[in-house]
This record gives sequence, C-alpha cells and structure tokens, in this order.
Amino acid sequence: MSAQLWALAAVGLIVLAAASLENLRSRRARRLAAGATAAPAQEPYILYFTGDSCTVCRTHQEPALTRLGDVRIDKVDAVADRALADRFHVYTLPTTVVMAPDGRALHVNYGYAPAPKLERQLAEARGIAFSAATA
Repeated sequence: MSAQLWALAAVGLIVLAAASLENLRSRRARRLAAGATAAPAQEPYILYFTGDSCTVCRTHQEPALTRLGDVRIDKVDAVADRALADRFHVYTLPTTVVMAPDGRALHVNYGYAPAPKLERQLAEARGIAFSAATA
C-alpha cells in the first residue's frame, strides 16, 4: 500500500476515535445529569454554562437563547460552580444542556448552539415529556 493510503487510513482512524470519544463523553454527561438542578420543572429547560471571559457566550449564545422565548434558562458560571460543570464535562464555553422536566439531560451541546438547534431539541424534549406523562 502506498504511503498516501496509509496516511489516509491513519487520519480516518484518528477522526473515528475522536468522534467515538465525544459520543461517549456526551452520553456520560447525560447519564450523570439526572437531578442536576434542585428546582423542579413543568417543562423542559436549558442549563447554560458560561463564564466572565467567554466572548462567544455574550456575542452569540445569549442572543440565541433570547430568541427561544419563554423557556426556563438556568445560567451557570462554569468556574464558580465547577462541581456541576464537571458533571457535564464542561471544558468549553458556552455549553448548553437541554433538560427534561424530571432532571434528565437529553441533549448536551459543547460550544455555540444556534437557536434553531435548541428549538428542535426543546421540541423533542417536549415530545418525550408528553409521551412519558401519557404512559
């Protein structure tokens, strides 16, 4: 096999490994998130991890969250509340977590999450909450 094919195979394996690790980290964060906030909720809500020095948080994420309308958003300072940030493996800001009313994490978004993506995730969370309530 030529050197180019070996290099391509190596890059493919690295990308596959990185994607698998991110998937594992996201699943683990969702699993550990049950009961992350003390206040009970009637509707799905968002945990929003931010920090004082996060420019993307102020310029992109907060305007996107504002466009969501009447949705509960629990803003968490990832530095001040390191224990909660560690539960969700928050190493990048912003991070948003769509939570079910019962406190389970349904979606973890590392980095900027645009409003349409969050709206889709909230709609899915409402569907899950509705089907669980009728079961």
